[in-house]
Amino acid sequence: MSEENKLLAKSIVENVGGKENIAILENCMTRVRLTVKDMSKTKVEAIKALEGVFGVVEVNNSVQVIVGPGKSSKVAQQITDLTGIKRGVVEEAILLKEANKAKNNTPVKNAMKKIANIFIPILPAFIACGLMVAIFESSYVAMPGFQDTSIGKIMGTFAYSVFTILPIIVGYNTCKEYGGSPIIGAVLAGILTSGSLAGATLFGINIVPGRGGVISVLIVAALAAVLEKKIRKFMPEFLDMFMTPLLTISIMTLVGLLIFQPLGGFISESIGAFVSYIIYKVPALAGLATLVYLPLVMTGMHHGLIAVNAQLIADFGVTYLLPVTCMAGAGQVGAAFAVYLKTKNIRLKKVIKNALPVGMLGIGEPLMWGCTIPLGRPFIASCIGGAIGGSAMALMRVAAKVPELSGIPLAFITTNIPLYFVGLGISYLCGFVICNLMGFDDPQE
Repeated sequence: MSEENKLLAKSIVENVGGKENIAILENCMTRVRLTVKDMSKTKVEAIKALEGVFGVVEVNNSVQVIVGPGKSSKVAQQITDLTGIKRGVVEEAILLKEANKAKNNTPVKNAMKKIANIFIPILPAFIACGLMVAIFESSYVAMPGFQDTSIGKIMGTFAYSVFTILPIIVGYNTCKEYGGSPIIGAVLAGILTSGSLAGATLFGINIVPGRGGVISVLIVAALAAVLEKKIRKFMPEFLDMFMTPLLTISIMTLVGLLIFQPLGGFISESIGAFVSYIIYKVPALAGLATLVYLPLVMTGMHHGLIAVNAQLIADFGVTYLLPVTCMAGAGQVGAAFAVYLKTKNIRLKKVIKNALPVGMLGIGEPLMWGCTIPLGRPFIASCIGGAIGGSAMALMRVAAKVPELSGIPLAFITTNIPLYFVGLGISYLCGFVICNLMGFDDPQE
């Protein structure tokens, strides 16, 4: 396996124009990400044809090679060994210059990318604590009084810990992402959510601790980062260390309590009311959210929903939206399996065979870029099949206790495990049937 990864790494480097053309080397869960200096030297089609590559995504000056979970870090390490380029070394000037010129460098996409960068580092804690929530709640249902025991109290503390400090983490990450001092974001989050504010009024406005949750914190912390940088420009150096943080926190506390907490509260309450209306009044339409989810994944904008799901959990203890939208990935699993059974293309069969297990675990990019998007109609079938499963999930009123997870693993952190699997099965089946009905053009070897 190491020789295979070494050969793949060497081929990738050659086809992006050699190590001299690589500005940045990174990897995420499924992709090796290379930011190149001159895109014209990159042979994208040659990279797509490499053994072990599920697909290639071009974003601005970035070549993102999809190789699957686990393998991405190994291939990236082989590239580091081969070229001497360390992961995480960024030539900011090249990256920013090219990104600003790119056609799809839009404010909305940039905002979604920043939200993703704020929440993605928290995902391991969401998953760990979410699984503990499932274990803890199952324990005290099976053994009444368990939550009052010493072990029960420790488990309960573990289970809900990340949700307790979530505004602080979001404030920290937001300020960091927007170029401010992270600790200022954490302090502002602590102020906005402090129980000590209960009963306080300001200019006739009643202060409600934590109103607007992570949405208010996101807005206030992002603006605090902008304000901090502006203050620092005119602040004398000998005053900067203590006056800049003092002014930033003081101003944003006042503005946050008077304007952005009420605004964040209105936004979060409106989202909650809309989702509740759909789930309880017209659940059959919930699949519309699933229908557009895979196109959002294509652009990376789906990460923006993490904040929405996190706020729904903060307000209601669960989110009905996540089980609905994640059925899009299940529809894709069904459609890809239909392609696997029909295609005569040996390479495509191998790609699907390797990508199906991780797709069932909720990581859909290998199937998306290696199978459904290149073939066209299977992608449409995935969206429609997932939409039917999403509506079924809403009709069954299955909710999740974490803001981000998908596939089979999410089942164990939902309010109804058996019904979640029913919805998953419906999505698999509908994706499979619709793909068979729509057909596809089988690619030549």
